[in-house]
Amino acid sequence: MSAVGGDFAPYGLVAFLFGVFCAYWAQETGRSAWLWFFLGLLLPPIAGIALLSKNAVRLERLARTRKDKA
Repeated sequence: MSAVGGDFAPYGLVAFLFGVFCAYWAQETGRSAWLWFFLGLLLPPIAGIALLSKNAVRLERLARTRKDKA
C-alpha cells in the first residue's frame, strides 16, 4: 500500500460504524437518527464530542431528578 494513493477503506468503515452508533444513540434518546447518522459519518470527532456532552447533561438532569425525589 502506498501512502500517496491512500487506503480509505478503514476510515470509511470506522466512519460508517460511528454514524450507525450515533444514529442508535439518537434514536434511544428521542433525537433525529438521520441527522446524527450523517454527523457521525461526516464529522466523527465533532459528533463524538457533541454526543458525550449531550449525554453528560442528560445524566446530570436524571441524577438531579432522582435526588429531588429521594
